[in-house]
Amino acid sequence: MKIKYILIIALVFIFASCQKMKYDKEYNWAYPVSGDWTIKAEYGATIDGPFSIKTFNSSFGQDSIWIDDNHNYWPFKVKAAVNMKTLTFSTTNYVSYPGTGTEDVVTITNAQIIKTDSIYFEAQFASDPGTVYKMYGHRKTSYEEYNGL
Repeated sequence: MKIKYILIIALVFIFASCQKMKYDKEYNWAYPVSGDWTIKAEYGATIDGPFSIKTFNSSFGQDSIWIDDNHNYWPFKVKAAVNMKTLTFSTTNYVSYPGTGTEDVVTITNAQIIKTDSIYFEAQFASDPGTVYKMYGHRKTSYEEYNGL
């Protein structure tokens, strides 16, 4: 008799576990500003790229993000103030990679995420004074693809 009850309970658990679960999508507070981007850099008549950058939340609160090109184009990793209502961000004279031999002073202006899948910003580097790099591109993967949703 005990075995009969154990089998019934086991069957109930098996059928209950076969039901498809529905998950609610959870977004990071920095979405849609955060992401992996494929961008190009334009200065004068020259267009370089494509290359990859990442934008991601900082651990210092919900007022800034990191922008990192992982040495794909111009070695820079900067923290920028972000406005999540307007999807804009900027930084002025941020010292990137201090003490590594690749440090540079970076200013980012006119930065914006457009329709959650495009990015545009202008960057100036102290090591190339007077040149404004217009950087623009698109999200490398969607948030859903990135998180396997």
